[in-house]
Amino acid sequence: MEYHEQLSLKDKVNKKNSKLWTKMNDNSKAAKNRAAFVAEHGGFFTKDPSGWIWHSPVEENNGYWLQNVVTQEKVFFSNMKEFGEKNGLSSVKICELLNGKRKTYKNWTAVELREVNDTSGRFEKEKEEAPKKIAVTKSATFIDTKTGEIMNISNIGQFAKDNNIDSNALYKVARGALKSYKNLKLYNPLEKYDGLSNT
Repeated sequence: MEYHEQLSLKDKVNKKNSKLWTKMNDNSKAAKNRAAFVAEHGGFFTKDPSGWIWHSPVEENNGYWLQNVVTQEKVFFSNMKEFGEKNGLSSVKICELLNGKRKTYKNWTAVELREVNDTSGRFEKEKEEAPKKIAVTKSATFIDTKTGEIMNISNIGQFAKDNNIDSNALYKVARGALKSYKNLKLYNPLEKYDGLSNT
């Protein structure tokens, strides 16, 4: 049996031109959609040249926020050393801001206080949830709900191609994600006994 990795929510929303990415980027309701998405899933969006990118709650928890006291801009970063080098800041001093030992440093202040290590940042990073694996079966037994014909199909993809139908929909029926498609449903020989008493 084959297994395919299911795309994570982060992959779906950040994949350019995907359905979710388009919803967050390409229409007049995009800002409202992003706000609703964050309200439901947490995290936050940042803008880059390719569009709006969603950062998960785990990613946010593993990173840091500072605010420029002159421009009032809040900046998120996950690599303290890189951020420090880019902005002429010392990692030790950034840690002091985040720990609350220092209020400002070179026009930067902490957005929120966090317990961080003075040399490496946070003590323990959270991990994103591992991608789920979906079993993809190439064969299945279907029943035509119109004719009652039972079909043992050894290669769903080939069957779909030969009959000019959507193989993805048929695979969904095979794994129980879709009840039926084009009058085909997964054959269950015990279905006729459903509702009968066990006595």
